[in-house]
Amino acid sequence: MEYRTTRFSLNSSSTKKTNLNSSNFSSLSINSTNSSYIPYYDTYPENTTISLELFQSLAIERLRILKTIEQVLARLNTTLSVAPMNKKDEIEKLIRKELKDKLNQLKFIIFPSFTGALSIDLQNDIISHYILRLAFCPTEEERRWFITNELELFRYRFQVLTKTEQLNYLNDSSSNIKQFYELVSDEEKKHYKESLMSSIIIKGLTNSSTIAKSFDSTTYFRVRFQHVPDLVRKRSCFLAHGYAYVSDNDIISFVLQHFRMNISYQMTCSSKKYEFIQEMDTRIELILKMLRKKRIHGTHTTMHTFNENEQTETITFDMLNSLSKRSFPLCMRYLHEQMIQQHHLKHLGRLQYRLFLKGIGLSLGECMKFFRHEFVTNGSMNPTQFEREHVYNIRHAYGQEGKHTSYTPYSCMKIIQDPPPSINEYHGCPYRHWDIQTLKQRLINNYDINEETTNEIIDKTKQHHYQIACQIFFEYQHKVKNYGIGINHPNQYFNESRKLLTGTTTNQNTMNNSMTQNTSQI
Repeated sequence: MEYRTTRFSLNSSSTKKTNLNSSNFSSLSINSTNSSYIPYYDTYPENTTISLELFQSLAIERLRILKTIEQVLARLNTTLSVAPMNKKDEIEKLIRKELKDKLNQLKFIIFPSFTGALSIDLQNDIISHYILRLAFCPTEEERRWFITNELELFRYRFQVLTKTEQLNYLNDSSSNIKQFYELVSDEEKKHYKESLMSSIIIKGLTNSSTIAKSFDSTTYFRVRFQHVPDLVRKRSCFLAHGYAYVSDNDIISFVLQHFRMNISYQMTCSSKKYEFIQEMDTRIELILKMLRKKRIHGTHTTMHTFNENEQTETITFDMLNSLSKRSFPLCMRYLHEQMIQQHHLKHLGRLQYRLFLKGIGLSLGECMKFFRHEFVTNGSMNPTQFEREHVYNIRHAYGQEGKHTSYTPYSCMKIIQDPPPSINEYHGCPYRHWDIQTLKQRLINNYDINEETTNEIIDKTKQHHYQIACQIFFEYQHKVKNYGIGINHPNQYFNESRKLLTGTTTNQNTMNNSMTQNTSQI
């Protein structure tokens, strides 16, 4: 997408022509000599103008970073907050591998040692954040996705810092959090030594010499207890007089809580002004819409995804009952079950399921047979009505009518974001659109998932990690652990299932190390 050399002003109500060297970033407190600086994004980049070309490229690069982090965590079936240290090293290695040679202006975010924290790097970092904030502020679902993945990015960047760099960051007034904590003095640390050491024991360290050595070298912070709710919930800190005593190993929880509150508040404010933002320039609105679309359909990384050329089996409609029980993800299995029971699906359910069947390799003829068999033979629809209302749509999905476009099956993110099912509708993502009690009951009673696995799926669902919940379902159904490929597409789920069940994949380590080409690109 190409644009004229018009410049976009981040604090103006319209785009305007200006000198190419007119960018002004003096309103931001950037220490260009501090290579560990992580922007807190609490100062709006005023008096700054950038070209629309740069506006788009910065936004796409940051979206690529967030999507890659999301995909890596889904692939490893974890989050940075719960991943053990050895897995965090693996996460960092995978993220860098996926983004190698795919970043330009934002390379410093993932590879800080490559460029250093130059002023222009930090400027691009902050501007790209605010552009995506504009793009994803309209709806609650988009805001939640953006905040969740910005938090994971912040956590990643903070964890790769050394302890000294982390303490320097906390002591930097530009991070806006210095006022919310106090360092625990040696006298106070000694006074509460027994209680503080007890909190270390609760975290799992039991060797007395290790505890003593760890305690002496640990820095403690005193913060208000409501600023570290996750640590209070896990009993991972000592509480006294309304304060929590947090070690330097856990201070990231305090930093992230403030970071989350800051972004959540500002995203809510931005959503109220979005109509005004839309009026700034129609070209800007086109870019923001494109970013929201790319969030659903993916970015150009090498993460494993659905590839329609992977099909090795010839699928016929009479095989679907068996395949649905063995290899369909829960969303498509439920649609199939309702089709068999009701002999009909409403419009959105037909769209979702029809394209999935096309993606698993069901031919146009077999797809036509299946829908005719259920709607007419087993159902109450007469053949004339079926021909009039459904034949064209089925042929259209296969690219045989209309614009002759062969439509792509829905990805997980599209299904998650699409309108939820209403009465007598069965489309959508079960982990996203079913209530918790319904999901739990169906997992146990309808799909024979044991209670331990069900609770694990429910936990991920409550945390909005719907694709990780789907991966847990996949691993239970196929009796594998830590399969190593994040589920991000129903047809990818089917392909991986068939590989396991038909013996195509015999070496799990080989599969973990191999990446297939992603079919969607920015």
